[in-house]
Amino acid sequence: MDLEIPEDVIAFVRGAFGSCNQQLANDLSTFPAIHEESLDMNFISNFARHQAPVRLPSNWIVRIDAHFIGGGRHFGTWEVADIGLMMVFRKEGKVVKSKICLLQSKKLYASPLAVLPENPYFRRAGLGRLLVSEGEHASIIEDKLLAFKKTSRYQAFRKGSDQQDTMGHFERRWSTEMYYLFYNPVCLPLSVQMPLQNSPDLPANDIGCRVVQKRQLDDVIAERPRGYSPSFSDLEKGLGPEDQGVPSKGGWRLEDFAADLVLKCKAGLVDESPNFESLAILMNQKQRPMSCALSITFDIRE
Repeated sequence: MDLEIPEDVIAFVRGAFGSCNQQLANDLSTFPAIHEESLDMNFISNFARHQAPVRLPSNWIVRIDAHFIGGGRHFGTWEVADIGLMMVFRKEGKVVKSKICLLQSKKLYASPLAVLPENPYFRRAGLGRLLVSEGEHASIIEDKLLAFKKTSRYQAFRKGSDQQDTMGHFERRWSTEMYYLFYNPVCLPLSVQMPLQNSPDLPANDIGCRVVQKRQLDDVIAERPRGYSPSFSDLEKGLGPEDQGVPSKGGWRLEDFAADLVLKCKAGLVDESPNFESLAILMNQKQRPMSCALSITFDIRE
């Protein structure tokens, strides 16, 4: 079923995801050592604060439902997807179309920070994660300059890893695309002195959260060796200035991806059954874990 999306609905989605993009970019810019998992939680909590249904001038009603699921860690210490973005279209309450996009998130690492081969954060369970050792505490509070550059790398991404292979298997099984959500600071370069003495005066969000198709990134790093971690410079140089008619600079801005691609059915797995049949099968499979889920329902009113 083809849907004509009103302009105020597109603007609502762009604004909601633009606000999220701004907040996440500010979070990483202010504290470069923030965990990727914390950024995922901040992503979902940004929308969790705005779950009241909203009636727009077009008479469409928009409702947001946000959940932090918590990773099952069924594949070791990572999920196949960190964030599930779902959009549901109803007409007078009845489902007419739904879709889902799965995002694997990766943050840009500021120098001299490095991803740990075994993160102590995951060795401790529950509240034990708050009990850092003396060495960890000393490292957190020591004086240091953390610097983001365009050559900084998404260190938790490794070409040819088991995670990459499993994502490819998922794409082939479901005949759909998987995407990366890259967390970036507001601009590059950017340096932050730790510990903070004052809240940094941040410029406009020129970079921020960017979304890239997995197959696009596979092409960009095709000639790189196994284990390679891409940089923002790799994305900026390897990806075109636009894709599917949407501007792209190191990937699509998060708000453009949501408003111009997902909302308009140009991205994600589309299900036109009245009972979410395809999506229910996908989401109920325990071997496909994710950390966060965001659902946006659009109720079309005449």
